[in-house]
Amino acid sequence: MTFVSFRRRPGRRNALLVAAGLTLAATAAPQFAHPVAGAVQTGPANAAPVLSGTVRSDKEGVMEGVVVTARSRNSLVMVAVTSDAQGRFVFPSDRLAPGTYQITARAVGYTLAPVTVKIGGARPAALPLTLATVTDNDQLASQLTSLEWLNSFPGTDAQKDVMMRNMVNCAFCHSLERIARSDHDETSFLSVMQRMLTYETDHSSADRIQVAWPAQPTEGLRWFGRDAKQIASWLATVNLSGGRQRWAYPLKTLPRPVGEATKAVVTVFTIPRESGVIHDLDVDSHGNVWYGNTGWDYIGKLDPKTGRFSEWPAPNFLPPTSAPGTDRIVGVQDIQVDGHDNVWVAVGGTKHARFNPATARWQTFDLPVIWRNPFLGPVRPGETGLWATGLGAAPDGNKRHEQAFRLDIETGQVSKGITLFDDMPDPVDPTHLDPLNYCYMMDQDLNGDFLCTAPEPSGIVRADLRTGKARLIPTPTPLAYPRRGYRDMENRFWFGEFYADKIGVIDLNTDVVREFPVGVKWISPYYARPDAKGRVWVSTTGSDRLLRLDPKTGDIVQYLMPVSYDARKVVVDVRAARTTVWLPNKNANQLVRVEIPD
Repeated sequence: MTFVSFRRRPGRRNALLVAAGLTLAATAAPQFAHPVAGAVQTGPANAAPVLSGTVRSDKEGVMEGVVVTARSRNSLVMVAVTSDAQGRFVFPSDRLAPGTYQITARAVGYTLAPVTVKIGGARPAALPLTLATVTDNDQLASQLTSLEWLNSFPGTDAQKDVMMRNMVNCAFCHSLERIARSDHDETSFLSVMQRMLTYETDHSSADRIQVAWPAQPTEGLRWFGRDAKQIASWLATVNLSGGRQRWAYPLKTLPRPVGEATKAVVTVFTIPRESGVIHDLDVDSHGNVWYGNTGWDYIGKLDPKTGRFSEWPAPNFLPPTSAPGTDRIVGVQDIQVDGHDNVWVAVGGTKHARFNPATARWQTFDLPVIWRNPFLGPVRPGETGLWATGLGAAPDGNKRHEQAFRLDIETGQVSKGITLFDDMPDPVDPTHLDPLNYCYMMDQDLNGDFLCTAPEPSGIVRADLRTGKARLIPTPTPLAYPRRGYRDMENRFWFGEFYADKIGVIDLNTDVVREFPVGVKWISPYYARPDAKGRVWVSTTGSDRLLRLDPKTGDIVQYLMPVSYDARKVVVDVRAARTTVWLPNKNANQLVRVEIPD
């Protein structure tokens, strides 16, 4: 068995710009093989069990909704299933190769003594599990998700909103457990908040990344537009400051999965390169998973059938031998696979780049913007337009406005910019017209015309390439803060409403927006992705739960993941034999596959 380590390099920011149309050769980094537990896909969807058992406790008897995880010693892969109403869990034979596995269980309020099991005999292994009730409050605290901590904190909804209803909140990069266990008083919290505001959020979980922004004074400090002193004062009442040895409030937990939420096989693939920050991923026509790494200047590929990872340097990559102080950008954020299995990434702030896996070569394309949103619009099979947004020159040639540009991926031609936010006011301050109005996640309708989520004005922006006109369709819930989403084949765009705790959809034929409440406050729906059966899969923040919406009934299923996860994207592998959803686990350097029996 081979273990791979990587030498760290100090993060040096700024751009290495590549001339438009220049083709670059990208030498592939070595491929890294790991044990294939959870990687093989040779069995049928209803493969016979290779390991099964029951979960029970003295307190509850048989237990539903316990996430049971199997991991071979030193493997980079773990496989998890969930116990049903009879307490029974089943691992299918096509997900665990012969070997010895360590078994763990996730059920808040319970623990499992160390368990190992050997798989590979003539009969399926049977494993009864007995969980012990947690009696120590400190041990229970270590099991809570950020959402459970927030529910436990004393305080008003308004106080919790101030901390959580931000584009970037504390739970994006770490658990709120850190706040709860700290002993900071108000003054200390202000210093921490000052420091945290200097970090680049999508890179900060890679510990090699340097501070990106200058520090601000603590006096009069603003936390995303709010008075930081008020937030710091409240946080000092929920932690262990003032010599407190334990929390003076009960710890509240979320319900375990039930019913449909127990019917999933979850495989977690840990990426060999250390300190990765996996913001986005996509799946090609062969089922390979491509990901961008904002912790390093690489793109990577996982072949789930073999469990093999491969990596290639991005166009903004400079080798470790580069002279100190050489300018470069750290990391690759969004990534999209087009209908020809080419891989697209955002580079530098003014370019798109295309990687051809067959030749391992890059080609870059200039965009006429001075700053650009780091996301890419999807390019489905048969589509040729790749949209981008950024600040471009206004028609009067003076003030710059947010504009949309279409790159034709077949010809390399870039369209004339469409001004998106000319006179659209800021919903908080109607006298302010710019620059809070901006596009976030982009897509295109069935005609190839532009659309995007606009978080600050809380709506969907649509723009017609032929007329050059743009319009904003507001969400029914004010300040819902639409985040990221995806258009289905019925010309409907689905998206997460981050502040409203709802899932939104706009019918692009009528501009009518409909909303579906999730029913859990502060679960923060982020990315919504429809599957081929009409269901919608939604990532959340701070709850470790993947949501599935049935639009016909409005029912929500909550799948509890075996690991703490933060997924900025959801991808459905439409070619898989069973419903298969992929998540990038941003802060844990993992790719997560969720399979549902159909």
